[in-house]
Amino acid sequence: MAVYILSSEAISCQDTFGSEGMPDCSVQQPTESVLRAQTPDYKQYIDARLIRRMSSLLRMGVATASACLKRAGVEKPDSIVVGTGLGCMDDTVRFLDLLIENDEQMLNPTPFIQSTHNTIAGQIALMLGCRGHNLTFSQKNLSFASSLLESAMLIEDGEAGLVLTGAVDELNDTAFTLMQEADCADNEIFYSEGASFFLLSKDPNGALAKLDDIEVFSKAGSRDELIARLDAFLKRNQLTKDNIDLLVSGRTGDASVNSWYKVSEEYFAEASLLYYKKLCGEYMSAAGFAMFMAHRAIITGQVPASVLARKVEGRDIKNVLIFSYNKNAEFSLILLRKV
Repeated sequence: MAVYILSSEAISCQDTFGSEGMPDCSVQQPTESVLRAQTPDYKQYIDARLIRRMSSLLRMGVATASACLKRAGVEKPDSIVVGTGLGCMDDTVRFLDLLIENDEQMLNPTPFIQSTHNTIAGQIALMLGCRGHNLTFSQKNLSFASSLLESAMLIEDGEAGLVLTGAVDELNDTAFTLMQEADCADNEIFYSEGASFFLLSKDPNGALAKLDDIEVFSKAGSRDELIARLDAFLKRNQLTKDNIDLLVSGRTGDASVNSWYKVSEEYFAEASLLYYKKLCGEYMSAAGFAMFMAHRAIITGQVPASVLARKVEGRDIKNVLIFSYNKNAEFSLILLRKV
């Protein structure tokens, strides 16, 4: 796989947007249930006449995508691919509330039109005038990995030279309240929101990092089976476990999933370790933030000790593996390399 990363940008609960190099993040302790994203001045990226009609999700997505393209000096990509777990929840809830309040009559169509998951990718395409391949993946926690896999295939098959791919999810009060009432919310972590975008290219010019491989699989029957999967993944990319310099792990305080994360951490014992959800919080497309941090770690060659759960001295950051697992027994592996 030869897919080069020209630029990256992210909005999160950390001060990441517009940062040069590795952002100054701090590990968040779950003293509160939710933590909102730190939003920029959207008027710099979106027409003021459009902002008032946009939900927070659309604002985050459009601004992050625009800033990502600007960082690479590109006006328009060939294709746009977005991953989102819950889509436009604010507009969905707003439309359903209006449906009840107005007794199903005289409804404002805007929340309905903007409630579909593909509104984000569509809005970005409209603003950029991009008429190429446009697709949205909504596969819960695998949404971003799926969008990344699609983007890589578009480039490898020669269907696109530049692909703008990203991950977006918003924190909706109604949805979070329902999670709490259904006893689905985890008290050991905090919930948040964010948007992460990347400009991928088949041309290495201007790239300092590349996407080497992605793998998504369901269930591992045992510790040995997971290790066999990891071995095969590394062998396919001419690597050994000792070649991984940084492991970006989705581990949280949830004991029901941490056993699998423990296996990966012990397997990659010679790698520095970063828990990305302790920085960005929990949301379905948080893996996008993980790739943002991995990309910045490679291009700067350093990670602040304050965000590391384990630091291995004397190693340059050349190979970074993102390891994610969720309660649906789904694994994703994303490998980034220095160019």
